[in-house]
Amino acid sequence: MSNRVGLVAYLSLRDLLHETRLTVCSIASLAAVLAPLILLFGLKNGLIEGLRAGLIENPRTRTVVNSANRGFDDAFFERLAARPDVVFVAPRLRTLNSEARFERPDRPGQVRRGELLASGAGDPLLGPLPSPNGLEAVLSESLAARLDVSAGATLVMRVSRARDTEVMTQRLTVVGVAPRASFARDAVFVSLPLMLLADDFMDGRIAANASISDVAVRGRTYAGFRAHTRRLEDVPILDTALRQQDVEVETHAAEVLGLLGLERSLNLLFVLLAALGAVGFLVSLGVGLYANVERKQRELSLLRLIGLLKRNVMLLPILQAAAVGAIGAAVAALVAILGSGLLNRLPLVDQTQDGGRPLCLIEPWHLLAAAAISIVGAVFAAAFAGRRAAAIMPAEGLADA
Repeated sequence: MSNRVGLVAYLSLRDLLHETRLTVCSIASLAAVLAPLILLFGLKNGLIEGLRAGLIENPRTRTVVNSANRGFDDAFFERLAARPDVVFVAPRLRTLNSEARFERPDRPGQVRRGELLASGAGDPLLGPLPSPNGLEAVLSESLAARLDVSAGATLVMRVSRARDTEVMTQRLTVVGVAPRASFARDAVFVSLPLMLLADDFMDGRIAANASISDVAVRGRTYAGFRAHTRRLEDVPILDTALRQQDVEVETHAAEVLGLLGLERSLNLLFVLLAALGAVGFLVSLGVGLYANVERKQRELSLLRLIGLLKRNVMLLPILQAAAVGAIGAAVAALVAILGSGLLNRLPLVDQTQDGGRPLCLIEPWHLLAAAAISIVGAVFAAAFAGRRAAAIMPAEGLADA
């Protein structure tokens, strides 16, 4: 049986080589349909991935903060942190208590104001930077530039109350500088106890000489929160969930929804174009193979007469279609790769994709998927021609035997 299959494979390929013009036309037809589709998919993929990466790489995109001060207790933060779509949550102070003054010990009088933000392990705004503990701090890039400090430096933090008649002073160690993409304003990321120490002092609950150990973290009511979602797609979900709880928030949900809508629209466009192109080519290939079987009834009946079975003869057009699909997909992949390289060298790329990302992104699995779909589609289109070939009887070739 293996000999028969090998013979059928040999005959099918020899027939393709014998009718070179028809074979080249079939391969060219497939490549002409498939190459633009691969390029279109690469453009869609590059555009969407570029936009998505731009949003993902900006950690503020996945940030959700309350827009108005109100009371948030421990239970609220526990529920928020327990959500599977939330990776980090931290309390925020009232606007009046969220600012402190900072200066370098060697430059007294050169004071800069910065916003106090609670941070901790896993804070997306800090990324790989160490999270501040105790009297440590991570500065935003803008504030670090104003103070001319870097990691390892020492800063003096001052908070005041009673019209600046009472001042609390703390010496902080800078353990990192957050990039501008994380936080554009002047800010200092500190541990939650340190932020609460400043808050309690400004509210008159503790003395100026109090320390972090004097601060109670549990059992408090916070004016606000800062949360970060796990994925980009989670931002609109969390936005909706909080608004349903009458919590007004500021998010990038509109931008995320716009990106997701664009992705769906481009996917639909690609599917429609791919379907139209594929149907047109497969019908053309199927009709061509069927006509080829009709034209070669005498030769096929002779093959049946010398001992080939129905299933062997059925394989002839199917193997030819698979060969055309494979070669056509290879040609289309080569054309698409060359076209992609040309598109990515156009000046438009720098205006469209920030960070040097490719405008047209074609990955190896895209080409493998296109080849697999082409071969399967071609085999399916050849199935009708194969059934017609199997229906040819050996007796039809007796007159030529």
